[in-house]
Amino acid sequence: MRVVYVATPQQRIRYAVVDDHGETVEVIRSYLQHLHDRGYARNSLKASAQGLCLYFRFLHENAFDYRAVRIAERAAFVAWLKRPGAPRESASASGAPGRRKDRTINQYLGVVTGFYDWLWRTEQIERNVNDLLRGAGAYRPYKGFLHHLGAQPVERNILTQPIPRQQHPRVLNKAEVATLRDAARSGRDRALVLLIFETGLRPGEVLALWLDDIHIGENVIAVVDRGELPNRAEIKRPTAERRIHVSQDLINELLAYVTAAHTDDITTRHVFLIEHGPRRGEPMTYDDLRAVFLRLSERSGIDASPYTLRHTSLTLLAKANWSPDRLQLRAGHRHFQTTVDTYVHLDDDDLRAEWERTRSAEAFVLKESDR
Repeated sequence: MRVVYVATPQQRIRYAVVDDHGETVEVIRSYLQHLHDRGYARNSLKASAQGLCLYFRFLHENAFDYRAVRIAERAAFVAWLKRPGAPRESASASGAPGRRKDRTINQYLGVVTGFYDWLWRTEQIERNVNDLLRGAGAYRPYKGFLHHLGAQPVERNILTQPIPRQQHPRVLNKAEVATLRDAARSGRDRALVLLIFETGLRPGEVLALWLDDIHIGENVIAVVDRGELPNRAEIKRPTAERRIHVSQDLINELLAYVTAAHTDDITTRHVFLIEHGPRRGEPMTYDDLRAVFLRLSERSGIDASPYTLRHTSLTLLAKANWSPDRLQLRAGHRHFQTTVDTYVHLDDDDLRAEWERTRSAEAFVLKESDR
């Protein structure tokens, strides 16, 4: 079993799982098409294909029928994933040493759970086998809202692996960002650092940026959904479309780069282009962006990626007292809780500063008139 890339007539990349004879596993193809029709992002489709590829490889090795598995077989799949040297997500990595992280295992458990839920809802199996895996959640020392109406207890997948509390993303201080910027040897790389630092754009959003998305008069960068583009870039989901207000300094930096790079022989509307080699003038890809930050990290001595700058940008806004709902819009998150869990993490110094600010406003000063 392996995951293969499939190009559609519109030159879009999709994923399929094929067996050892090169034949498409039809039930997986149908499920991935279902996810595509529901609007799943390309990376989510890829992760689903990888998870089901591993699951069906496990079933094949043990001569299990996917329509007849129960708890024992699903638990055995978890143990199979946890083995050191277990098959990896792609054939090229097969047999790689080391143990999968529990977070990755839980992701694949979620893929398989979604697959069986779809099988049941489309009447391809007689019962929802996921019901066998539902267990009561952790004990709550309080009564939930509307508890008196007989709310059902929280449920969880009993095979889910315990994982430590999520660590907050690494962020840089301003001096480190300045060092990273100064390590850039081209206007493009400098513009990339400053753009991501100020806007918090995702890598795909940066690579999907068109000249038309830079609104000079308004000092706005627009994130626009154009689907999957020829350089394989795309925004995470259509709901991530938004307008990001930026500084005049950033607009000037982008204009200086665009003026120099977009000469008369350039035909693409993409902002960021490859600068050298046979692909010069073509839109940058994810690999090209990754290579830029590897070079910047080597020159500056600062370990950084586009996501490091994104996290730095949004964390600075959180510490500047941006409300979580505004941060959510700026970040392009679908769920409010994602923003809160990821970026609203004030330390003791932040809490003391906020307390001093509140105290200085006499919020806790009692006066005679308060009697």
